Parts: sequence; C-alpha cells; structure tokens
Amino acid sequence: MGVESRAMFRVAPLLLMTALLAGCRSAPPPVPRYIVTATPLPLLGSSPRATGFCVAVDPNDPKGVWWWEPGRTGCTSRSTGPDVFPALDARVARSSSPVIDVSFGIQLKDNTVRAIRLEVTEDLVRQQPSGPSVSAIRWTTLALPESPPPIARRNR
Repeated sequence: MGVESRAMFRVAPLLLMTALLAGCRSAPPPVPRYIVTATPLPLLGSSPRATGFCVAVDPNDPKGVWWWEPGRTGCTSRSTGPDVFPALDARVARSSSPVIDVSFGIQLKDNTVRAIRLEVTEDLVRQQPSGPSVSAIRWTTLALPESPPPIARRNR
C-alpha cells in the first residue's frame, strides 16, 4: 500500500464525520408553552390594597387561562392556594395576527364573577377595553412556589 493510500485511510473517516456533523444540525429549542404577565395586572381596580393578579395563557389551548395572586416576588411566586387557578369560562382565540384574544371570569369573595378581557401578544398583556398593560414573558411550567403577598406600605 502506497503513501497516498495510507493517507486516504486516515483522512476518509475525518471527512465522513465532518459531513455527518454538518448535516445533523440541532433543532431550535421549543418555545415555552405559557405567556405570563411579568408583573401583576390590576384586574379588579386600582385600590391601594389591591395586589393585582398574575395571568398565564396557553395560546394553543382554547381554554388555557390560569390566574393567581402574586407572592413576595411578584408573579414568580403565588400567595393563593395550593396551585394556580384555572380561569372560569376561559376562551383563548388566535387569529392570523400576532394578537390573542382572551376572556375569562374570576370569582370574587361575594360569589359574583368578574368578566375579564385581555389582548395578549408575545411581549405584552393588555386589559380590554383600553385598560392597563404589563410586559409578558414565556414560561415552560406553572409550578410556582407559595409565598406571602408583598407587604403593603402605608402612607405616612
């Protein structure tokens, strides 16, 4: 076997491995499932004692809406119950635009239900009609730690 043949046996496996690696590009990571309010929305008004609500939407689930009261770290923790709450009569409607129309109800302490309408995009959640808006972020899970609500500051 000549020098050229021996060199080919050494180079061929490297060329084959390079070609295989170039063809095996990794798929992009999946987009996290939930669009979540980065900070609480004042869904029930803006009283000084209200801490607002955090909302999560699964844009691919026609009934995919959950809510919770924020904990000490805001929407990254909760002060309500053992878990986040599925919204009452939730409706998630996608259209060809990047806007997702969301509607649901929150049962209040007096057993009445407050109807909520939101307009959701990848980076913003806005209460409708013409209400406040907060930034939105993406999460893969809704398993949140429980912590007490933020301590309200009193005006002196």
